[in-house]
Amino acid sequence: MTSPQVDLKNRWLAAVLAFLIPGAGHLYQGRLVKAAIYSVGIIGLFVGGMVLGEWKVVYWRWEPGGHRSFGYLSQVLVGLPALPARWQAGRYLEQGRAIDETLDAPFSGRLRYDPDPDQLTIHPVDPDTRPTSKIHEITGTIHWQREAAAVTGTLEGTLDDGQAVSLTLIREPMATRRVFVHDEITPSILRRDKETSVRLFSSTARYVRCDVQNGDREGIVEGTVPRDFWNWFQVPLEEEALQELHGRLGRRFELAQVFTWIAGLLNLLAIWDALEGPAYGYGDEEDDSEQAAAD
Repeated sequence: MTSPQVDLKNRWLAAVLAFLIPGAGHLYQGRLVKAAIYSVGIIGLFVGGMVLGEWKVVYWRWEPGGHRSFGYLSQVLVGLPALPARWQAGRYLEQGRAIDETLDAPFSGRLRYDPDPDQLTIHPVDPDTRPTSKIHEITGTIHWQREAAAVTGTLEGTLDDGQAVSLTLIREPMATRRVFVHDEITPSILRRDKETSVRLFSSTARYVRCDVQNGDREGIVEGTVPRDFWNWFQVPLEEEALQELHGRLGRRFELAQVFTWIAGLLNLLAIWDALEGPAYGYGDEEDDSEQAAAD
């Protein structure tokens, strides 16, 4: 009998490694050329699709009677690069509160104090003639925590005129939890003249709005805080986000999905190759002695 040309070692371990990281199973078996081809080709195709789709084409949603991401069943075959989506879906469903229990992050946005009561000489005040205070740009650090069903916190920052302020959060703040697809967040309340709200939500930032107090003066702040990588990467998108993404990217989004699907299917072939060995040249050769005798 002949011995195989390729030593598969522990082929089940090789198959698991090939699933987790494309090419890893072949590297374990010492099949370096195939390891390089599978690793560069499959991961490159998968990452290329992710980049083409603005890193938002891989996600897991499976809602009875609703949205179902069938394409993920192919994407997940790439292994570790796609597995976070399944974990992120679980986190997403657990995010039921309107805001986080705690928040401590850099803040960038705008501040406007309520009008001075002394200016309100006519009651009731006509909304069209109601005096408004100046809108200030503000940067700093916002912190809050929930205690006994109430939120307390502060915003320490600096205004655009260089004035340092310490604002106390009053009432319930608002912070978006859902991940949308826009690259920026524009103000929705503290907009200046002729300023339009084009993009409301972002993948890498969270929208924050809250009422604040500075001594006897009350006001409102509106802006953003950074969203951690694990709070946006492969998180399921809202329907509005998917519609916007499809409309803006068009065929590019569909092509990005196809790239990631093909990458998963190619890795399925790589997993099979790591498990069963090559189709030819693995124990199916004629015995050299028998071949010599036949000659």
